[in-house]
Amino acid sequence: MRGVVQAAPTNVALPYAVVSIPSLNIERFSGAEGQFLLSAVPAGTYELMVRRIGFVPQRQRITVAANRTTTLSIALIQVPVRLTGMTVRPTDPCRLPGLPDSSRFPEVAQLVGLLRENAATYRTLVRRFPFVYAQVRALGEYDDGTMAVRSVDTLAVPAQPTVRYEPGRVVQSTRGTIARETFMAIPSIIDLVDPSFVNNHCFIYAGASVQGNETWFRLDVRASERLRTPDVHGAFFLDSATAQLRRMELELSRPERLPASLRGVRSVIAHSTFVEIAPGLSILESVCAINWQKPRQGTRVFHGAELQHTLAWEFTIAPPDVERVTVRTGPPWHPATRLPGASLPCAGAEP
Repeated sequence: MRGVVQAAPTNVALPYAVVSIPSLNIERFSGAEGQFLLSAVPAGTYELMVRRIGFVPQRQRITVAANRTTTLSIALIQVPVRLTGMTVRPTDPCRLPGLPDSSRFPEVAQLVGLLRENAATYRTLVRRFPFVYAQVRALGEYDDGTMAVRSVDTLAVPAQPTVRYEPGRVVQSTRGTIARETFMAIPSIIDLVDPSFVNNHCFIYAGASVQGNETWFRLDVRASERLRTPDVHGAFFLDSATAQLRRMELELSRPERLPASLRGVRSVIAHSTFVEIAPGLSILESVCAINWQKPRQGTRVFHGAELQHTLAWEFTIAPPDVERVTVRTGPPWHPATRLPGASLPCAGAEP
């Protein structure tokens, strides 16, 4: 089976649409010209699904005949998200978590759908084309508007997250070499498509802002009140023109419920940005995180800070029309130096 995916009504090719036959567990990306090829599909009738960030998903029944090539032309309609009529609502406690009611809040429901499509596309990418990030990491302490860099190293990080989101369990512990160690399993972009995340958060449209030549929609997310242990609140920023996820800001909820070993923590904030490696295909670009400590009378408080920046990525097998290895210029981070506050975008979100 072969075909092409285009935008309606312009017939512009749509690269990196996800073409799938769920019943056969077949999933492929379209190429740079919107073309796709599904090999070795047995004769029969199936449901074909075609998705693309920023477009209305399409399902259709197709029949594949034996010893014949089935040719398809798929036209997807762009999601018509509009600012007109979208109300900026206050961020209230989340008492009715889950997907927004599309009959009452159609635009918000569309934004949530676009956010989840970003997550689903990334999930398809890491499943079909595994890759590894090379990230430079700076660790240190934030104080008085600057970060004192203690160490700088480089990490090889698999694109597929090793820890999955569990509601109310973002703070976990594991057995270390000497004692149990506590860590925070911050949700990744893939977790946004998981029903357990959606069913335990409320989604609120929080306005639009101009960022350079783009306008970004902001979608706030609040952890459900029924979660009695720490989880995450968040804000997600989508480009209004392409529906690509540009930035993700997460903050620990219920820090007062942290275990005794972390009771000195006032808040944890982590901001992530994403970079397009091809039209409609984004990966992690940077992370900025700060563990805000509670003030202590008569004592100068230092807040643990971490910066990450993607230096390179290497695919086992590259997606269509993407280089297998890409290397980028890294930031000028060095141990025993100080970085200005402008280098830490998450510092401006001090609780």
